[in-house]
Amino acid sequence: MKVGIIGGGIAGLSAAFWLSRVEGVSVTLFEKDERLGGCIGTATENGFTIEAGPNGFLDSKPHTVQLFQDAGLGDRLLRSNDAARKRFIMRYGRIIRVPEKAGAFFKTDLVTLKGKIRLMGELFVPQKKDEKDETVQEFAIRRLGQEAADFMIAPMVSGVFAGDAAKLSLKSAFPVICELESKYGGLFKGMLKKPKKKSGPAGPGGALTSYIGGLMQGINDLEEKCSGVEIIKGCAVNEVHKGENGFRLVTSQGEYYFDSVVSAAPAYEAAKFLKTLDKELADIMDSIPYSPAFVAGLGFNEEDVENDLDGFGYLIPKLENKKILGALFTSSIFPSRRPKDKKLVRVIMGGDTDQGRSLMSKSDEELVDIAFNEIKDTLGIKAKPVHHKHFRWDKAIPQYYPGHSEKVKSVEEICGRIGGIYVGGNVLCGIALNDCTRRSLEITESITRSLEKQGQAS
Repeated sequence: MKVGIIGGGIAGLSAAFWLSRVEGVSVTLFEKDERLGGCIGTATENGFTIEAGPNGFLDSKPHTVQLFQDAGLGDRLLRSNDAARKRFIMRYGRIIRVPEKAGAFFKTDLVTLKGKIRLMGELFVPQKKDEKDETVQEFAIRRLGQEAADFMIAPMVSGVFAGDAAKLSLKSAFPVICELESKYGGLFKGMLKKPKKKSGPAGPGGALTSYIGGLMQGINDLEEKCSGVEIIKGCAVNEVHKGENGFRLVTSQGEYYFDSVVSAAPAYEAAKFLKTLDKELADIMDSIPYSPAFVAGLGFNEEDVENDLDGFGYLIPKLENKKILGALFTSSIFPSRRPKDKKLVRVIMGGDTDQGRSLMSKSDEELVDIAFNEIKDTLGIKAKPVHHKHFRWDKAIPQYYPGHSEKVKSVEEICGRIGGIYVGGNVLCGIALNDCTRRSLEITESITRSLEKQGQAS
C-alpha cells in the first residue's frame, strides 16, 4: 500500500514514522516549506534556546513520549524543572500564585471572599440537561460564577488556545472538563470521584517535557529515523483527486499516485488542495478560524531581574487591560536554555480578540518593545534585554467554536464515504502536540486494519 502524507509538522512526521514500520506500506511525505516541523521551531543563539511555537508536551499522555521512545530517542527527552508546577495569574496588577491545595485556596487573593463562596457553591449547581453547545465562558459562569470565570478560566483559555472563552466550545476545546459534569454531575464531584486524577486546580497534570536542544532538534532527529520514508520538501500539494485506482496528487513537482492519503496540514491549507476531492470537505476546513500569535523571547542579565522567576509563568485576564496574554519563565522551566548568569522570559501576545488581532498590525520591532514594556514593572526588570528573538504567527492555533463537533462529525462521514482519506493534525480533536501524535497513531492503526482486511480478502 502506498500512502501519501501532506504536511511535515509533528502530525505528518509521526504518521510517516509509524506507518513506515507497518509491513507492506510505503510512505511519501510532502512539505511545502524547505524544512519540517510546521509550527515547531527553535532558535539557539548566544547560549539562549527559544521555542517559536509549542513549549513542549505533558508526559501524562503517552503518545508523544511513545513516538520518541519508538524512534529510540526516549533518552533525549527533557523533563521540566519542578518549579514549572508553580503557576501564576495576574490580578490587581500583580502576579498571584494559583493555589494547588484547598488550604491555599482559602488564603489566596486571586478570588475575593464572595467569589470563593460562589465557587464552592459549584457542588450544588444542578447538572446541565440540554444539548446546547456551551461556550467555555457560559459554562464557567453557570458552574463557578462570574469572578472565577473572569480571573481563573478565561486566562487559562488564552494560555492554551490564545483564544477567547466567550467564543470557544467547551465540549470541543476542553472535553475532559465537559465530561466531569456530564459523567459525575459537576467539576468538584468529578475531581473527587474520577479515578487516577492527574490534574489539579493549578493546571493540567503531568510534567512538561521537551527535547534536549529544543523541539526542532527532536523533529530533525525523528526525520533521520524515517529512513524508509520518501520526504519531499519545498513541494506544495495543489490538488487531490480520487479515481478507480486510488488518489492522484498534483504537486508543484509533478503528479504522484497513492492508495491512501493523510492530510496533516493546517485547515486553511487543506481547504485549498481538497477542493478537487470534495467541495464540502474543503469548505468545512476553510471554516475553521485561527488565532494569531506573536512570541518574543527576551534574555536578561540575572542581576537586572528582581523577580526570581520561580515558576512556570503567568497568565493575564482580559480585565487587567494588558497588551500581552502572559509570559513564561523559560530559565526556570528549562534552566539549560540560558547561560548561567542570565534569565529568559518568553512573552506571548495576540490571540482571538479584537485587541489581539489589532496588535498584530504593528511591526515586529514595535511588538518586541511592547513585550518588554509589559513585563518590566511586573517582574522588576531594570535594564533592556541583552538578547531577543521573535516569531510571528498570523494563523497560529485553530479555534473550536460552538458547532465544531458537528464539523468533526461531517468530516468523518465525508472521509468515510470517499474512503482512504484521513484528516490528522490539530484541526479536529485537540491542539496540543499529544493530540497531534494521538491522531497520527489512530490513523496508522486504521490504515493497518484496512491493509489486514485487504490481505484477508485476497
